[in-house]
Amino acid sequence: MCVMFLTVGAGCHGTSATGISDSTFVRTIAALHEINADTALDSAGRAHARTQLLQERGLTPDALERAARALAADPERALAVWTAIDEHARTDTSAPPAPASPSTPRRR
Repeated sequence: MCVMFLTVGAGCHGTSATGISDSTFVRTIAALHEINADTALDSAGRAHARTQLLQERGLTPDALERAARALAADPERALAVWTAIDEHARTDTSAPPAPASPSTPRRR
């Protein structure tokens, strides 16, 4: 499924002919990439997480593939979407924050 998305793209405001908005497509693909990169999950855990993500968003793998194919027909739009996916992944704030440093310095 991931290879297919390398050739796909779209802007972030429209809706493809398949009924999936560009913003939903971008957020979903970015989240799928995050799942695939999660080293805390084994292959079964990643498969379960992908299935759960799609179900929560009311999507199916086939619907994403149809949207990807429709978006791939427009190279400029494809580039815009791929750029948005990359930017979304870089600015994702869903990861837990780093532990805070102690507020009081240690005394020796």
